[in-house]
Amino acid sequence: MRITAPLPIELQGRSFTLAEQQAAGLPDHRAWNSDLRVASRGIRVPWGKEQDPVHTARLLTAVSGGAVCCRETAAMLWGCPLPWDAQHDFLVHLTRADGTFRPQRRGVRGHRMVLMDSDVSAIDGIPVTTPARTWLDLAGVLPFEDLVAAADHFICSQTRSFGHNRVPLCSVDDLKAQVERHAGARGIRKARAALDLARVGADSVPETRLRLAIGRDFLPEPVLSYVVCDPAGRELVWPDLAFPDFKVAINYDGGHHLSAAQKESDIRREASLAANGWISVVITVEQVRESGYDGVVRRIREALIRGGWSPRG
Repeated sequence: MRITAPLPIELQGRSFTLAEQQAAGLPDHRAWNSDLRVASRGIRVPWGKEQDPVHTARLLTAVSGGAVCCRETAAMLWGCPLPWDAQHDFLVHLTRADGTFRPQRRGVRGHRMVLMDSDVSAIDGIPVTTPARTWLDLAGVLPFEDLVAAADHFICSQTRSFGHNRVPLCSVDDLKAQVERHAGARGIRKARAALDLARVGADSVPETRLRLAIGRDFLPEPVLSYVVCDPAGRELVWPDLAFPDFKVAINYDGGHHLSAAQKESDIRREASLAANGWISVVITVEQVRESGYDGVVRRIREALIRGGWSPRG
């Protein structure tokens, strides 16, 4: 029985093109050994090895002349949050900028689009639709609230003295320009409505969903990226959502808040808010699972009333 020679270290554990195989000095017949599977024309993958989707997108655009990553794949490359089913779509979405035909090969979902030069960018050398164009294309496939969350992700900008900062991937005007330029695009009405609800400063899907639920309950619109300061002007807390007129701060605590260090930080946060006369409402992922976003908004309504807000305006 012939023993299969191991792959060179630079090809182990990842997908590779036949050109890379040849460059590594392997004979052509090595591509047909039983330890490899044909992932797509001209691409091989070692059996049982999980593949990095970014690497897969790089290979497939490299072997598909003129291809550009679009839709869900472009969103993934830009770090855009997607619903569960879209996250687990393992096909790479490709198009050609000239719109001549849909790329067709195993592992690819091809789309026919006509892209302007300004619609195409690159991430680490991978051709990809720009954030604004990606968001427009998502309008045809994402549910409404996920589309709002995607817009919030692309336009998010945060600059704070502590914690993480965010640089926007595009501007609200960039999204508006795409909507105006493609009046007949699939999902364009949804895109217009979602754009009206997008806000700079929301940096997670739960924050967006909570803000939308607040709007459905006809509460005042919360302020994003608000800084709670002490009487001397020192920055104390950056709540996720704030109602400064009523001194109500809202924070969404996800799974990462279970760590000991984060719990200690949360205790200091709550103490700082209370000491400066703020009402704090903490929404947890467990509460959302039990009551939904519309259910937990009742606690925010109650806090606003305690802060002096009147439901009658």
